[in-house]
Amino acid sequence: MSWLLSREGNRTVTYSNMGQYRGSMGVTLLWILLWISRCGQGLSAEQLSKKIFFLNKPNERVTLQVSPAVPEGTAHLWMWTSHDGRHSNTSVAQITSSRNRNPSWNTQAPFSKGTGYDLSIQTKFENAGEFVFMQTKPASAVLARFEVFSFVFKETPNYNVNKAYLGSDVSVRCEVSSIPDGATLQWERDGDSTSNTTLFYNRTAHMIIHTVDQNYWGRFNCNFRLNGELLFTGYITLNVLTDTFNKPLIHLFRESSNSSEVKLICRYSSPYRRAEWTMRRSTTSVTLTSSDKVRSDRFSSPPFNGYDFPLHVSPVTFEDSGTFECFYDRQRFGMIKLTTIRVSESGGPPGGQPVVVRCEVSEVSGDPVTLAWMRMEGSRWLLVKQEVLTNSHPNRMLSVTLPSLRSDQLHWQCVVFTEGMLRVTASLTLTLPTQTTMSSMTDNHLQTVVIVACIAMAVAGVLVGALVFYLKRKKTAVTNLPLTQKNDPVYDNTTDSRRVQESQKGQTGEDENEEVHYSEFALGEPRLVDPNRVTAGSNQESAVIYSTLNI
Repeated sequence: MSWLLSREGNRTVTYSNMGQYRGSMGVTLLWILLWISRCGQGLSAEQLSKKIFFLNKPNERVTLQVSPAVPEGTAHLWMWTSHDGRHSNTSVAQITSSRNRNPSWNTQAPFSKGTGYDLSIQTKFENAGEFVFMQTKPASAVLARFEVFSFVFKETPNYNVNKAYLGSDVSVRCEVSSIPDGATLQWERDGDSTSNTTLFYNRTAHMIIHTVDQNYWGRFNCNFRLNGELLFTGYITLNVLTDTFNKPLIHLFRESSNSSEVKLICRYSSPYRRAEWTMRRSTTSVTLTSSDKVRSDRFSSPPFNGYDFPLHVSPVTFEDSGTFECFYDRQRFGMIKLTTIRVSESGGPPGGQPVVVRCEVSEVSGDPVTLAWMRMEGSRWLLVKQEVLTNSHPNRMLSVTLPSLRSDQLHWQCVVFTEGMLRVTASLTLTLPTQTTMSSMTDNHLQTVVIVACIAMAVAGVLVGALVFYLKRKKTAVTNLPLTQKNDPVYDNTTDSRRVQESQKGQTGEDENEEVHYSEFALGEPRLVDPNRVTAGSNQESAVIYSTLNI
């Protein structure tokens, strides 16, 4: 793998007027000429503003060139403010000069004199920062500004003669000394964003290329952009070995989840008759697949063609941690160690309990492992908690407790680093509950009851009002009917109770005189009574009385 710098950046030039005149309105032509001359001298002093980029290579140097822009002066100064914050407005070079001799320098390491007034810098990462070249005598003036960015690249040591081991994970990092507002640092491949696992954190762009093979040969770019403009590109050229025979142990990290998977490669250039994959934990070994019996469950392999016999594991469980070995005709052709991690959550509502997020690694052996929880803040990851685990560490878990869950605490990521290199990530997304505490549940229930009661009362009031309106309208409609539609009189026979009792006492069955009273009830307007109307009665004399009752 090779690291190269392809662009340095654009130079921008601004001008600063160093001359200024404060004469009166009555100046002579001579004063006017002197003023023009002084302005011309000021305009010739060009204030440079330039961005410089270099790779971290301690044996090389970069020069900040300012000689063409230096006006006549007797004393100059180089000031430095480092990106890491260790130095602020520190004088790194003092220069005195006269017309009769060359400038005299007084510098501080690791900076040195260049040509003329130029400053030479050793290309170390910590030397990056802002450099200001200024004139101190006879007048103070800033003549040039340089923003110097340093980049450092690192890759996992899965290499043999600048080639990655077949089937390994290649982890690379690209770190810049400063990220100003509007700047981005991103890994890309052939101008497009890569589909590999990436993480930007703490001015560093991490990338993992999983299970490399010949399909990953080529160039991967680390691009630095400022406000969308590409200013710097560093890149790697990835080469991969062609077989797995006689290679050292390859260590892979994978997340255990329902959607996770891992592919283990076993390949050789000469043909063999039989192949198998075994898994070893402690002192036990189990055959997973073989060319004689190919399984089709979580562990599967294609038919053996004599050269290539990969193992596919999907989904990966937390218990899949162990050492996998590939054998061709009982001879080992590959050995891969798999370490798994898993994330989980617990607690939270109901009851208003705190939320606990956990990240657990299956094994820690050999190099220390750094577990870290990160939370998404805006578009970047914020480190919340981290811990370095060793093989003597009693706990292989990192947890974070959230007293209460907020909307800005929903997206989490557990990351694993070894020797500062990203090895695996596992995402966890939390959801906000609809009700967070029992009290809020009670309040909501009471509020619901009150709302329902109010609605019921309103509906009842509407129904009563509608009923009253209906009855009143019906009464009005009946009253206004025309005479031709009035109901016929209704007759009611009313009998004197005393007469009834006297008639019941009679034993002879003789009819006695009785009075019959007729009442006419008419619904509607009054109408004339027919005087000739006769009602059938007994054979004896009777008196008929008509009365009209109007409703």
